[in-house]
Amino acid sequence: MSDKIGVLGEDATNLSGTNVVYTVGAGKAAKCQIMLRIQGAADGSSDVEIKVNALSVGIITNMGSSQFTYSNATAALMVASTATAPTGATVATTVAPAPGVYYLAAADTISYVVTGSELLAVNVQVVGTEIDV
Repeated sequence: MSDKIGVLGEDATNLSGTNVVYTVGAGKAAKCQIMLRIQGAADGSSDVEIKVNALSVGIITNMGSSQFTYSNATAALMVASTATAPTGATVATTVAPAPGVYYLAAADTISYVVTGSELLAVNVQVVGTEIDV
């Protein structure tokens, strides 16, 4: 067994339903953060919920037509839905891991749930370290 550092899990499924981004393996523990960039449906009826195990840690409802939400270094988890895609021109418009840190044990999961219309684009990553225990 070996330790990992970096991207522990990633998912880009834009369809409605629950999408598991990362599950901690047996005999492992993780310290991680969530990084995401999501573009809502053209009809403005997308909802996205981010979950750590069964606990909801972030919800965006009724994203505006083709609007974006993303994590950055200053938002609690994700910025409010906006018509402007992240550009990287400032700290506030640069996609980065959200400040929240999650401590996970074996079999714990991070997922996102899409309801309403399918998203135009999504990428959710779990970044951090995973160690043997």
